[in-house]
Amino acid sequence: MLKETKSFILLFAIFPVMDALNGFVLSAGINLPIGVAYRLICVAFLVFQIARKGFQKNIYTILSVILVFSGIMSLFIQTIVLQNDASALFNDVTNMIKFFLWVLIPYYMYQRADQWRAASYEKIFLVISTFFTFGLLIPYVLGIGNQTYEAAGYKAFFFANNDTTIGFIVSATFTGWYLFKQVKQTKLWTRIFLALLYLGNLLGLLLLGTKTGIVYGALLTIVLLIRFFFFQRSVGLVAKWGIGVAVIGILSFILLQGRAFILEAVSGLLQRLIYFYNLYSGDLVRFITSSRSTFLDTAFDTFTGGNLMTLLFGYGFDYRMATWGVGGLVEMDFFDVLFSLGFVGLLVTLGLLIFFFLLACKKRNIYSALFVILIVYGAFAGHVLFSALSSTLFGLVCGGLFLQKESLCEK
Repeated sequence: MLKETKSFILLFAIFPVMDALNGFVLSAGINLPIGVAYRLICVAFLVFQIARKGFQKNIYTILSVILVFSGIMSLFIQTIVLQNDASALFNDVTNMIKFFLWVLIPYYMYQRADQWRAASYEKIFLVISTFFTFGLLIPYVLGIGNQTYEAAGYKAFFFANNDTTIGFIVSATFTGWYLFKQVKQTKLWTRIFLALLYLGNLLGLLLLGTKTGIVYGALLTIVLLIRFFFFQRSVGLVAKWGIGVAVIGILSFILLQGRAFILEAVSGLLQRLIYFYNLYSGDLVRFITSSRSTFLDTAFDTFTGGNLMTLLFGYGFDYRMATWGVGGLVEMDFFDVLFSLGFVGLLVTLGLLIFFFLLACKKRNIYSALFVILIVYGAFAGHVLFSALSSTLFGLVCGGLFLQKESLCEK
Protein backbone atom coordinates (compact mmCIF):
# COMPACT_ATOMS: atom_id res chain seq x y z
CA MET A 1 0.00 0.00 0.00
CA LEU A 2 1.35 3.45 -0.95
CA LYS A 3 2.32 5.92 1.79
CA GLU A 4 -0.15 8.40 0.33
CA THR A 5 -2.96 5.84 0.62
CA LYS A 6 -2.02 5.11 4.23
CA SER A 7 -2.03 8.84 4.94
CA PHE A 8 -5.53 9.15 3.46
CA ILE A 9 -6.83 6.25 5.55
CA LEU A 10 -5.31 7.63 8.74
CA LEU A 11 -6.46 11.19 8.07
CA PHE A 12 -10.09 10.38 7.33
CA ALA A 13 -10.68 7.32 9.52
CA ILE A 14 -9.99 9.32 12.68
CA PHE A 15 -12.53 12.07 12.07
CA PRO A 16 -15.01 10.80 14.74
CA VAL A 17 -12.17 11.03 17.27
CA MET A 18 -11.37 14.58 16.18
CA ASP A 19 -15.03 15.62 16.35
CA ALA A 20 -15.42 14.11 19.82
CA LEU A 21 -12.21 15.83 20.95
CA ASN A 22 -13.45 19.11 19.49
CA GLY A 23 -16.74 18.72 21.38
CA PHE A 24 -14.90 17.91 24.61
CA VAL A 25 -12.81 21.07 24.33
CA LEU A 26 -15.85 23.22 23.57
CA SER A 27 -17.77 21.65 26.48
CA ALA A 28 -14.89 22.59 28.77
CA GLY A 29 -15.22 26.22 27.67
CA ILE A 30 -11.88 26.23 25.84
CA ASN A 31 -11.93 28.21 22.60
CA LEU A 32 -9.61 25.95 20.63
CA PRO A 33 -10.72 25.33 17.01
CA ILE A 34 -9.55 21.72 16.76
CA GLY A 35 -12.29 20.79 14.30
CA VAL A 36 -11.56 23.72 11.98
CA ALA A 37 -7.81 23.05 12.04
CA TYR A 38 -8.35 19.35 11.32
CA ARG A 39 -10.64 20.08 8.34
CA LEU A 40 -8.16 22.60 6.95
CA ILE A 41 -5.49 19.90 7.03
CA CYS A 42 -7.86 17.48 5.27
CA VAL A 43 -8.70 19.99 2.55
CA ALA A 44 -5.04 20.96 2.09
CA PHE A 45 -4.10 17.29 1.72
CA LEU A 46 -6.86 16.70 -0.84
CA VAL A 47 -6.12 19.83 -2.89
CA PHE A 48 -2.40 19.09 -3.00
CA GLN A 49 -2.81 15.44 -3.96
CA ILE A 50 -5.52 16.18 -6.56
CA ALA A 51 -3.41 18.90 -8.17
CA ARG A 52 -0.34 16.65 -8.12
CA LYS A 53 -2.21 13.90 -9.94
CA GLY A 54 -3.68 16.18 -12.58
CA PHE A 55 -7.14 16.50 -14.07
CA GLN A 56 -8.79 14.35 -16.69
CA LYS A 57 -10.87 16.10 -19.34
CA ASN A 58 -14.36 14.67 -18.76
CA ILE A 59 -17.78 15.66 -17.51
CA TYR A 60 -17.00 14.70 -13.92
CA THR A 61 -13.98 17.01 -13.78
CA ILE A 62 -15.98 19.83 -15.35
CA LEU A 63 -18.83 19.46 -12.82
CA SER A 64 -16.45 19.31 -9.85
CA VAL A 65 -14.38 22.32 -10.96
CA ILE A 66 -17.47 24.40 -11.74
CA LEU A 67 -18.94 23.65 -8.31
CA VAL A 68 -15.75 24.65 -6.47
CA PHE A 69 -15.27 27.73 -8.65
CA SER A 70 -18.89 28.88 -8.31
CA GLY A 71 -18.71 28.41 -4.53
CA ILE A 72 -15.59 30.57 -4.25
CA MET A 73 -17.04 33.18 -6.62
CA SER A 74 -20.27 33.30 -4.59
CA LEU A 75 -18.28 34.08 -1.43
CA PHE A 76 -16.66 37.14 -2.98
CA ILE A 77 -19.87 38.37 -4.62
CA GLN A 78 -21.79 37.99 -1.36
CA THR A 79 -19.09 39.83 0.57
CA ILE A 80 -19.37 42.82 -1.77
CA VAL A 81 -23.15 42.87 -2.31
CA LEU A 82 -24.06 42.22 1.36
CA GLN A 83 -21.09 44.28 2.64
CA ASN A 84 -19.97 41.51 4.97
CA ASP A 85 -17.11 42.20 7.35
CA ALA A 86 -14.02 40.02 7.81
CA SER A 87 -15.65 37.97 10.56
CA ALA A 88 -18.63 37.09 8.36
CA LEU A 89 -16.32 36.21 5.48
CA PHE A 90 -14.27 33.92 7.74
CA ASN A 91 -17.43 32.12 8.92
CA ASP A 92 -18.60 31.70 5.33
CA VAL A 93 -15.22 30.34 4.26
CA THR A 94 -15.34 27.85 7.15
CA ASN A 95 -18.77 26.61 6.05
CA MET A 96 -17.67 26.44 2.43
CA ILE A 97 -14.69 24.27 3.39
CA LYS A 98 -17.12 21.82 5.00
CA PHE A 99 -19.24 21.92 1.83
CA PHE A 100 -16.22 21.23 -0.40
CA LEU A 101 -15.27 18.06 1.50
CA TRP A 102 -17.91 15.94 -0.24
CA VAL A 103 -16.66 17.30 -3.59
CA LEU A 104 -12.92 16.80 -3.05
CA ILE A 105 -12.91 13.37 -1.37
CA PRO A 106 -14.60 11.48 -4.24
CA TYR A 107 -12.47 13.24 -6.86
CA TYR A 108 -9.36 12.14 -4.98
CA MET A 109 -10.71 8.58 -5.02
CA TYR A 110 -11.65 8.84 -8.69
CA GLN A 111 -8.05 9.70 -9.58
CA ARG A 112 -6.74 6.69 -7.66
CA ALA A 113 -9.50 4.09 -7.99
CA ASP A 114 -7.11 1.62 -9.62
CA GLN A 115 -4.78 1.82 -6.58
CA TRP A 116 -7.43 0.84 -4.05
CA ARG A 117 -8.61 -2.57 -3.01
CA ALA A 118 -12.26 -2.70 -1.98
CA ALA A 119 -11.28 -4.44 1.26
CA SER A 120 -8.98 -1.56 2.26
CA TYR A 121 -11.68 1.02 1.67
CA GLU A 122 -14.21 -1.02 3.63
CA LYS A 123 -11.91 -0.98 6.65
CA ILE A 124 -12.12 2.83 6.76
CA PHE A 125 -15.85 2.58 7.41
CA LEU A 126 -15.40 -0.16 10.00
CA VAL A 127 -12.83 1.96 11.87
CA ILE A 128 -15.18 4.96 11.67
CA SER A 129 -18.02 2.81 13.00
CA THR A 130 -15.84 1.65 15.90
CA PHE A 131 -14.75 5.19 16.79
CA PHE A 132 -18.34 6.46 16.72
CA THR A 133 -19.49 3.64 19.00
CA PHE A 134 -16.67 3.97 21.53
CA GLY A 135 -16.91 7.76 21.36
CA LEU A 136 -20.53 7.63 22.50
CA LEU A 137 -20.64 4.60 24.80
CA ILE A 138 -17.46 5.18 26.83
CA PRO A 139 -18.51 8.67 28.04
CA TYR A 140 -22.01 7.30 28.72
CA VAL A 141 -20.64 4.51 30.94
CA LEU A 142 -18.39 7.03 32.72
CA GLY A 143 -21.37 9.31 33.32
CA ILE A 144 -19.94 12.29 31.45
CA GLY A 145 -20.89 14.08 28.26
CA ASN A 146 -23.83 16.18 27.11
CA GLN A 147 -27.56 15.63 26.83
CA THR A 148 -29.31 16.76 23.67
CA TYR A 149 -32.45 17.75 25.52
CA GLU A 150 -33.19 17.91 29.22
CA ALA A 151 -35.37 14.77 29.21
CA ALA A 152 -34.06 12.84 26.24
CA GLY A 153 -31.14 12.32 23.93
CA TYR A 154 -27.47 11.79 24.76
CA LYS A 155 -24.64 12.82 22.42
CA ALA A 156 -21.53 12.51 24.65
CA PHE A 157 -19.03 15.06 23.29
CA PHE A 158 -20.17 15.06 19.68
CA PHE A 159 -21.24 18.56 18.80
CA ALA A 160 -24.58 18.15 16.99
CA ASN A 161 -27.21 15.49 17.54
CA ASN A 162 -28.46 15.36 13.95
CA ASP A 163 -24.94 15.06 12.53
CA THR A 164 -24.07 12.29 14.99
CA THR A 165 -27.30 10.47 14.09
CA ILE A 166 -26.18 10.49 10.45
CA GLY A 167 -22.83 9.05 11.51
CA PHE A 168 -24.52 6.19 13.36
CA ILE A 169 -26.99 5.56 10.51
CA VAL A 170 -24.10 5.14 8.07
CA SER A 171 -22.09 3.08 10.58
CA ALA A 172 -24.98 0.73 11.38
CA THR A 173 -25.84 0.26 7.71
CA PHE A 174 -22.26 -0.50 6.69
CA THR A 175 -21.47 -2.69 9.72
CA GLY A 176 -24.68 -4.70 9.33
CA TRP A 177 -24.07 -5.20 5.62
CA TYR A 178 -20.45 -6.20 6.20
CA LEU A 179 -21.38 -8.60 9.02
CA PHE A 180 -23.76 -10.63 6.85
CA LYS A 181 -21.62 -10.32 3.75
CA GLN A 182 -18.58 -11.77 5.55
CA VAL A 183 -20.46 -14.41 7.55
CA LYS A 184 -18.54 -17.27 5.91
CA GLN A 185 -15.27 -15.52 5.05
CA THR A 186 -14.28 -14.25 8.49
CA LYS A 187 -13.13 -15.99 11.63
CA LEU A 188 -15.51 -16.57 14.52
CA TRP A 189 -13.98 -13.85 16.70
CA THR A 190 -14.22 -11.36 13.85
CA ARG A 191 -17.91 -12.16 13.39
CA ILE A 192 -18.49 -11.74 17.13
CA PHE A 193 -16.75 -8.36 17.06
CA LEU A 194 -18.82 -7.23 14.06
CA ALA A 195 -22.03 -8.37 15.75
CA LEU A 196 -21.13 -6.49 18.94
CA LEU A 197 -20.17 -3.43 16.88
CA TYR A 198 -23.54 -3.52 15.11
CA LEU A 199 -25.35 -3.78 18.44
CA GLY A 200 -23.24 -0.85 19.63
CA ASN A 201 -24.38 1.15 16.60
CA LEU A 202 -28.02 0.39 17.40
CA LEU A 203 -27.46 1.32 21.04
CA GLY A 204 -25.93 4.58 19.88
CA LEU A 205 -29.03 5.39 17.82
CA LEU A 206 -31.19 4.63 20.85
CA LEU A 207 -29.07 6.87 23.12
CA LEU A 208 -29.16 9.75 20.64
CA GLY A 209 -32.93 9.63 20.94
CA THR A 210 -33.92 11.01 17.53
CA LYS A 211 -37.13 9.51 16.14
CA THR A 212 -35.52 9.06 12.71
CA GLY A 213 -32.53 7.21 14.18
CA ILE A 214 -34.58 4.84 16.33
CA VAL A 215 -37.04 3.99 13.54
CA TYR A 216 -34.18 3.56 11.06
CA GLY A 217 -32.28 1.20 13.37
CA ALA A 218 -35.34 -1.04 13.78
CA LEU A 219 -36.14 -1.08 10.05
CA LEU A 220 -32.49 -1.68 9.12
CA THR A 221 -32.28 -4.73 11.38
CA ILE A 222 -35.46 -6.19 9.86
CA VAL A 223 -34.23 -5.57 6.29
CA LEU A 224 -30.80 -7.10 6.98
CA LEU A 225 -32.33 -10.23 8.54
CA ILE A 226 -34.80 -10.67 5.66
CA ARG A 227 -32.02 -10.19 3.12
CA PHE A 228 -29.78 -12.70 4.92
CA PHE A 229 -32.37 -15.44 5.43
CA PHE A 230 -34.15 -15.20 2.08
CA PHE A 231 -31.70 -13.74 -0.46
CA GLN A 232 -28.15 -14.68 0.56
CA ARG A 233 -27.60 -17.99 -1.22
CA SER A 234 -23.96 -18.46 -0.24
CA VAL A 235 -24.96 -19.58 3.27
CA GLY A 236 -26.57 -22.98 3.75
CA LEU A 237 -29.96 -23.55 5.35
CA VAL A 238 -28.53 -25.25 8.45
CA ALA A 239 -26.13 -22.36 9.04
CA LYS A 240 -28.97 -19.86 8.60
CA TRP A 241 -31.11 -21.69 11.16
CA GLY A 242 -28.20 -21.75 13.60
CA ILE A 243 -27.52 -18.05 13.14
CA GLY A 244 -31.24 -17.30 13.38
CA VAL A 245 -31.53 -19.07 16.74
CA ALA A 246 -28.43 -17.22 17.99
CA VAL A 247 -29.79 -13.85 16.84
CA ILE A 248 -33.17 -14.45 18.49
CA GLY A 249 -31.45 -15.59 21.69
CA ILE A 250 -29.16 -12.55 21.83
CA LEU A 251 -32.00 -10.10 21.09
CA SER A 252 -34.20 -11.75 23.71
CA PHE A 253 -31.41 -11.52 26.29
CA ILE A 254 -30.82 -7.85 25.46
CA LEU A 255 -34.53 -7.05 25.71
CA LEU A 256 -34.87 -8.82 29.06
CA GLN A 257 -31.68 -7.49 30.64
CA GLY A 258 -31.89 -4.01 29.19
CA ARG A 259 -35.64 -3.44 29.27
CA ALA A 260 -35.33 -0.76 31.98
CA PHE A 261 -32.78 1.17 29.93
CA ILE A 262 -34.79 0.77 26.71
CA LEU A 263 -38.00 1.89 28.41
CA GLU A 264 -36.20 4.90 29.86
CA ALA A 265 -34.82 5.91 26.46
CA VAL A 266 -38.15 5.42 24.69
CA SER A 267 -39.97 7.25 27.50
CA GLY A 268 -37.65 10.21 27.09
CA LEU A 269 -38.30 10.24 23.35
CA LEU A 270 -42.08 10.14 23.89
CA GLN A 271 -41.86 13.00 26.40
CA ARG A 272 -39.95 15.07 23.87
CA LEU A 273 -42.47 14.30 21.11
CA ILE A 274 -45.38 15.25 23.37
CA TYR A 275 -43.58 18.46 24.37
CA PHE A 276 -43.08 19.54 20.76
CA TYR A 277 -46.62 18.50 19.77
CA ASN A 278 -47.98 20.77 22.49
CA LEU A 279 -45.47 23.50 21.59
CA TYR A 280 -46.78 23.49 18.01
CA SER A 281 -50.40 23.56 19.26
CA GLY A 282 -51.26 20.29 17.54
CA ASP A 283 -50.06 21.48 14.10
CA LEU A 284 -49.15 18.11 12.53
CA VAL A 285 -47.23 19.63 9.61
CA ARG A 286 -44.95 21.61 11.94
CA PHE A 287 -44.66 18.60 14.26
CA ILE A 288 -43.70 16.11 11.53
CA THR A 289 -41.27 18.52 9.87
CA SER A 290 -39.87 19.80 13.21
CA SER A 291 -40.88 23.35 12.23
CA ARG A 292 -38.98 23.12 8.93
CA SER A 293 -42.18 24.11 7.11
CA THR A 294 -42.24 27.40 9.04
CA PHE A 295 -38.51 27.98 8.49
CA LEU A 296 -38.95 27.34 4.77
CA ASP A 297 -41.82 29.81 4.36
CA THR A 298 -39.87 32.57 6.12
CA ALA A 299 -36.63 31.84 4.27
CA PHE A 300 -38.28 31.67 0.84
CA ASP A 301 -40.04 35.01 1.32
CA THR A 302 -36.77 36.64 2.39
CA PHE A 303 -34.79 35.05 -0.44
CA THR A 304 -37.20 36.05 -3.22
CA GLY A 305 -37.30 39.60 -1.85
CA GLY A 306 -33.63 40.14 -2.74
CA ASN A 307 -31.97 41.49 -5.88
CA LEU A 308 -30.70 39.69 -8.98
CA MET A 309 -27.23 39.03 -7.53
CA THR A 310 -28.55 37.40 -4.35
CA LEU A 311 -31.01 35.33 -6.37
CA LEU A 312 -28.15 34.05 -8.53
CA PHE A 313 -25.44 33.67 -5.88
CA GLY A 314 -27.33 33.52 -2.57
CA TYR A 315 -26.83 35.08 0.84
CA GLY A 316 -24.10 32.83 2.19
CA PHE A 317 -24.26 31.39 5.69
CA ASP A 318 -23.33 34.03 8.24
CA TYR A 319 -25.62 36.74 6.86
CA ARG A 320 -28.63 34.43 6.89
CA MET A 321 -28.02 33.28 10.44
CA ALA A 322 -27.55 36.87 11.62
CA THR A 323 -30.50 38.53 9.87
CA TRP A 324 -33.10 35.99 8.72
CA GLY A 325 -34.39 34.91 12.12
CA VAL A 326 -36.12 31.48 12.01
CA GLY A 327 -35.32 31.18 8.30
CA GLY A 328 -31.57 31.34 8.85
CA LEU A 329 -31.20 27.57 8.69
CA VAL A 330 -34.00 25.53 7.10
CA GLU A 331 -32.29 22.18 7.77
CA MET A 332 -33.32 20.89 4.34
CA ASP A 333 -30.11 20.71 2.35
CA PHE A 334 -31.34 21.57 -1.14
CA PHE A 335 -33.18 24.64 0.11
CA ASP A 336 -30.17 25.65 2.19
CA VAL A 337 -28.01 25.33 -0.93
CA LEU A 338 -30.45 27.59 -2.80
CA PHE A 339 -30.56 30.24 -0.08
CA SER A 340 -26.81 30.11 0.60
CA LEU A 341 -25.46 29.81 -2.96
CA GLY A 342 -28.39 30.95 -5.10
CA PHE A 343 -29.77 29.38 -8.24
CA VAL A 344 -26.28 29.06 -9.73
CA GLY A 345 -25.03 27.11 -6.73
CA LEU A 346 -28.13 24.92 -6.65
CA LEU A 347 -27.88 24.03 -10.35
CA VAL A 348 -24.21 23.04 -10.24
CA THR A 349 -24.74 21.11 -6.98
CA LEU A 350 -27.64 19.20 -8.51
CA GLY A 351 -25.53 18.53 -11.61
CA LEU A 352 -22.79 16.84 -9.58
CA LEU A 353 -25.27 14.95 -7.41
CA ILE A 354 -27.10 13.66 -10.49
CA PHE A 355 -23.75 12.41 -11.83
CA PHE A 356 -23.18 10.51 -8.56
CA PHE A 357 -26.75 9.19 -8.61
CA LEU A 358 -26.33 7.78 -12.12
CA LEU A 359 -23.03 6.23 -11.03
CA ALA A 360 -24.77 4.74 -7.98
CA CYS A 361 -27.47 3.21 -10.18
CA LYS A 362 -24.78 1.70 -12.40
CA LYS A 363 -22.63 0.26 -9.59
CA ARG A 364 -25.38 -0.92 -7.20
CA ASN A 365 -23.07 -1.60 -4.25
CA ILE A 366 -23.25 -0.69 -0.56
CA TYR A 367 -22.05 2.82 -1.37
CA SER A 368 -24.98 3.19 -3.77
CA ALA A 369 -27.40 2.36 -0.95
CA LEU A 370 -25.66 4.76 1.45
CA PHE A 371 -25.67 7.50 -1.19
CA VAL A 372 -29.44 7.27 -1.61
CA ILE A 373 -30.00 7.13 2.16
CA LEU A 374 -27.90 10.25 2.74
CA ILE A 375 -29.47 12.19 -0.13
CA VAL A 376 -32.98 11.44 1.15
CA TYR A 377 -31.96 12.32 4.71
CA GLY A 378 -30.34 15.56 3.58
CA ALA A 379 -33.34 16.55 1.49
CA PHE A 380 -35.80 16.25 4.38
CA ALA A 381 -33.71 16.58 7.57
CA GLY A 382 -30.62 18.46 6.37
CA HIS A 383 -27.14 18.35 7.94
CA VAL A 384 -25.53 16.24 5.18
CA LEU A 385 -23.93 18.69 2.73
CA PHE A 386 -22.94 21.50 5.11
CA SER A 387 -21.94 19.68 8.30
CA ALA A 388 -18.25 18.82 8.61
CA LEU A 389 -18.97 15.38 10.06
CA SER A 390 -21.67 14.43 7.57
CA SER A 391 -19.95 16.01 4.58
CA THR A 392 -16.85 13.91 5.28
CA LEU A 393 -18.96 10.75 5.48
CA PHE A 394 -20.88 11.67 2.34
CA GLY A 395 -17.62 12.31 0.50
CA LEU A 396 -16.29 8.89 1.52
CA VAL A 397 -19.54 7.28 0.36
CA CYS A 398 -19.33 9.04 -3.01
CA GLY A 399 -15.67 8.02 -3.27
CA GLY A 400 -16.67 4.38 -2.77
CA LEU A 401 -18.80 4.61 -5.92
CA PHE A 402 -15.61 4.65 -7.98
CA LEU A 403 -14.48 1.25 -6.71
CA GLN A 404 -15.16 -1.81 -8.79
CA LYS A 405 -18.72 -3.03 -9.19
CA GLU A 406 -19.85 -5.10 -6.26
CA SER A 407 -23.46 -6.28 -6.06
CA LEU A 408 -25.55 -5.65 -2.96
CA CYS A 409 -26.84 -9.20 -3.32
CA GLU A 410 -23.34 -10.64 -3.41
CA LYS A 411 -23.34 -14.39 -3.72
